[in-house]
Amino acid sequence: MRGIVTWFVKNSVPANLFMFFLIVGGFFISYPSIKAEFFPVPDPKAVTIIVPYPGASASEVEASISSKIEDRLEGVSGIKKINSNSLEGSGIIGIRVYASADFDNTFEEIKTIVDGITTFPENSEEPIVKKLEITEKVLDVVIHGDVDENVLLSVTKSINNEIKNLSEVSFTEINGNRNREISIEISESNLEKYNLTFDEIAFAINMGSIDLPGGIISSSKGDLLIRTVGQSYIGDEFKEIVVRTNANGSTLLLKDIATIKDTFEEVDKFFMWDGTKAMFISANLVGSQDVLKAADQLRNFVKNKKNDMPENIQIDYWYDQARFLEDRINILYKNFAIGMCLVLLLLTLFLKPSVAFWVAMGIPISFGGALILLPILGVTINVLSTFMFIVVLGIVVDDAIIVGENVFRRRIKLNEDNFTSTIKGTMEVMLPVFFGILTTIVVFAPMLDLAGDTGPIWKTFPLTAIPILIFSLIESTTILPAHLNHAGEWFQYRFVKFGNVLRSARNYFSDKLYDFVDKNWIPLVKKSILKRYQTISIFVGVLMVSFSLLAGGWVKWQFFPVLEAEEIAIVIDLPEGTLISKTEEITKLVENQALLLKDELNATNDKKIISHVLTTVGDQYFSAQEAANSPTGPSAQASSTPHLGEVVVLLTPADSRWGLTGAYDIISILRERIGVIPGVERLNFSANIFSAGKPIHFEFSGNNFDDLNEVVNNTKSLLNSYAGIYDLTDTDKIGKNELQIELLPAAESYGLTTAMIAKQVRQAFYGEEVQRIQRQDDDIKVMLKLTKNERDNARTLENLRIRTGNGIKIPLYAVANVKEIRGKSAIKRIDGKRVVEVTSDVDISKNTSSMILSSMIGPEGKPIRDFKSILNREPEVSFSLAGEAAEQAEQLQDIFVKFGLAIFTIYVLLAIPLQSYFKPLIILSAIPFGMVGAILGHLMLFQPMSVLSLLGVVALSGVVVNDSLLLVVFVNRAKERGESTLKAVIDAVRSRFRPVILTSLTTFLGIAPLLFNRSTQVLFLKPMAISLGIGILFATFVILLLVPVSYVIIDDFINLISGKRKKGA
Repeated sequence: MRGIVTWFVKNSVPANLFMFFLIVGGFFISYPSIKAEFFPVPDPKAVTIIVPYPGASASEVEASISSKIEDRLEGVSGIKKINSNSLEGSGIIGIRVYASADFDNTFEEIKTIVDGITTFPENSEEPIVKKLEITEKVLDVVIHGDVDENVLLSVTKSINNEIKNLSEVSFTEINGNRNREISIEISESNLEKYNLTFDEIAFAINMGSIDLPGGIISSSKGDLLIRTVGQSYIGDEFKEIVVRTNANGSTLLLKDIATIKDTFEEVDKFFMWDGTKAMFISANLVGSQDVLKAADQLRNFVKNKKNDMPENIQIDYWYDQARFLEDRINILYKNFAIGMCLVLLLLTLFLKPSVAFWVAMGIPISFGGALILLPILGVTINVLSTFMFIVVLGIVVDDAIIVGENVFRRRIKLNEDNFTSTIKGTMEVMLPVFFGILTTIVVFAPMLDLAGDTGPIWKTFPLTAIPILIFSLIESTTILPAHLNHAGEWFQYRFVKFGNVLRSARNYFSDKLYDFVDKNWIPLVKKSILKRYQTISIFVGVLMVSFSLLAGGWVKWQFFPVLEAEEIAIVIDLPEGTLISKTEEITKLVENQALLLKDELNATNDKKIISHVLTTVGDQYFSAQEAANSPTGPSAQASSTPHLGEVVVLLTPADSRWGLTGAYDIISILRERIGVIPGVERLNFSANIFSAGKPIHFEFSGNNFDDLNEVVNNTKSLLNSYAGIYDLTDTDKIGKNELQIELLPAAESYGLTTAMIAKQVRQAFYGEEVQRIQRQDDDIKVMLKLTKNERDNARTLENLRIRTGNGIKIPLYAVANVKEIRGKSAIKRIDGKRVVEVTSDVDISKNTSSMILSSMIGPEGKPIRDFKSILNREPEVSFSLAGEAAEQAEQLQDIFVKFGLAIFTIYVLLAIPLQSYFKPLIILSAIPFGMVGAILGHLMLFQPMSVLSLLGVVALSGVVVNDSLLLVVFVNRAKERGESTLKAVIDAVRSRFRPVILTSLTTFLGIAPLLFNRSTQVLFLKPMAISLGIGILFATFVILLLVPVSYVIIDDFINLISGKRKKGA
């Protein structure tokens, strides 16, 4: 290694070329080509199976769809978990695959098995088996106006076609529209009058509306295709279809017996934008396309299109994730620039300007090298990777400071020439610098493969930090020595007056620093060593008090920090079976409050607070979109949901309303104004961008719904007794009333079967799809059914004429009994067992989910106290945690295990340069005390700790190990020269005081702008910044006091062991 350092010192041209290559290659070539996205999107490794079964109840779907798929998939080796949702009209099965399994092979095996199932109901559609892929939405283009639905849809489709042609957009989806349908409605009286059946009419339609190829005629002019054309494409064409030709030659046309409507499907759903009808065009990306470029292109498209819209129709856009990304990254860049300036200023105050400059240059050089590697490693420019650049801003100059300060010290103190001081100064610290970087890499390594749904997200941190650290090591041992060899007082000579000021300032701060060291710190270290066991006891006491602050709830804990959104979603659930008119009435009530608040806040503030209000009736569009892009994947929802509503309050960018009104302030106002609405099952307010799930989330499994309901109700009562619980709900929702048809013995005498009656009832009420035609870009169903008035009347069912095989017509009540029961809206199963979930949010100012769950569940995961009593009364019901709680348990356990392995690896790596089994323990003993600073930092700044706080402690451990290792190495070298342990420790503390302080302060100042930034844009990253920023300040105290004391104690122990060995000899 000495040869490489010497070669670069002697040859500055290759060093400069290498430097330019890293900077230019990283910042100007690689960086512009790196994909930008808001959050790194992990591969969910999941398969979704959807089987539409129109008109079926949840229980029918469970029995005939979900259970069959579950049974057939049992035993597939790669499957981790099967989660089925049986809904009204469809079955949705989600399959999680083990991370270690071959996903493509497992997917193909699943698809083959499902495609091979031949026992699905006749009226169910073909199963759709697909890999769960999280698409990246750019934004939603909104087309809105007070016009007819046909006009609005026509304009939306036209604009959608234009957007599809934009180069940066992968694909689009129209939302808020209804599919077109040709509805053929015939009354029961006409069926009776003309002695017709649905089968006969369906046959006539298929015979009269058809295009049929007739073969080929080979002639001298070439082949001619024969084709009979008669396919109907519009409602009026279907009217002329002949249903029957009478004996007298007259014809009975379809229009004579039925009403034909060329309209939209009878789906109860519509969208509103600031009170007017709206449709959305979702622009999405897949693969490596850049969200920032796509968003810019779409914004310009909307801007140019505004002046070219039809009368009474406007165009807008929302859900601009790219702007969200741009805002956050710009804040991070701003913090980066401030941190860089603070680091450079600090270095200048303690080192020569030229030395400080080249030490600081290690930052862009290391960053440039990392930017070259990031695309190869699959890392994108996102909030987490950008944040990591800030985190390592101070750490990355640690080794450069150590090298530069040591060279500078030898040049001043030992009066060595530039070449000698550069070579010797670099080589003197080479070993601790190399192993220090190596141990820091090991500290970050556990984050590469953390368990849980959010685990893959965190690998962005090490994949960003490790390349930076590697290039930092390379830079500090090659490029930096080459420049330090030529670093002189050029700054002072070039700018004489300012150079003198800087030199005076440097001398002043250096004198004050060493004056403090000699008069205050060294005496403290000596006293602490003299009373070393009392000192250790005090440190251990502080450690225990700090952990008790966390355990006792003085410092709050929440697994995932709140990431405040710029959209407030108000979700409204009414009982299943609620008419769309009632849902609209309730949703309008909430919408009006939101619109009133919009006008009020925007009028009373200098800046706009609320930009728009989006309302959906019969759907929960925004919540479904958010769930689809969560780590746990999309939530299941029935095809027809007239009982659901949603109001989304869109806020202006967070920084534009800084200090005015936040999302949760608005939620508080709306929650108070809206109050409790009678008849509403769920009224939920949320403003989170990203979530690992609900903080309280139980899954109760069993086969009997009565047992499950008993446990669920008792658990909800128990949870309600805790402070801070709100939005408590469960998934056992009562569905629509069902009219169940059971055959009477009389049916057999007429030769009627269940299947025959079920088919005729379905034809009458749900309808029969007699044809499906393609009209331009519309896929249109042609549906044959009873008239709407008859379908909406229960008496029609009882009086429905059932046709026997002999053509006899019998009223349904004569051959079947119709009874009304209450069904389930959805039936969820996990791994074959029925499951009911209980979820709740927790107000962290009053309580935490960890404290609540710890009073219900013991350390071994078994129920305790009142919760145990609840489950003991229903032994057939079992429970498990899901959502954030399960994610926390799985991920924290994985963090502790892998971090423990990392600590052992660090011990091995430290034992090599220290040539000792015991002395690595001196360095490792400092790591837990970094946690003390992290806990106290969260306490002082009134911030709850989270998993990001722990990841900050992990990053902090690398800095602690680096500085502690350097101190121990210098003590060892002094002892090798024959100095006593006490003198060696004191000298090492004095000589290493400045570099330790510098590395700690640069780490702190690098992250300080982010630490004290109160913007909601970076709020969720603050826990990691607190752990590292505040933690390093306390860790500095530990390194310069506890490590020397620990060294002497370990030396006492070694001497004790050695003494016993000598006596034994």
